[in-house]
Amino acid sequence: MADKVKDPVCGMEINPESAAAKEEHEGRTFYFCSQACHHTFVGDPHRYGHPKDEHSGHAGHAGH
Repeated sequence: MADKVKDPVCGMEINPESAAAKEEHEGRTFYFCSQACHHTFVGDPHRYGHPKDEHSGHAGHAGH
C-alpha cells in the first residue's frame, strides 16, 4: 500500500494510486483529491508547488 501524500492546494491526505489527478511540475509529481484542486494548481503552480509554510486547507474547497 502506498504512503499517503498531501494535496498541495487543500492539504487533504490522499492515496496517490486513487488521486483524481496528478501533475508534473519542475521535476516533482503532485497529486490532487479533485479536478478542482488540480485546476487551481495549474492556474498558479508556483503558489502551491513551492509553499513557504504548510496550509491546513483553503476556503474554496467544496464537495468534501
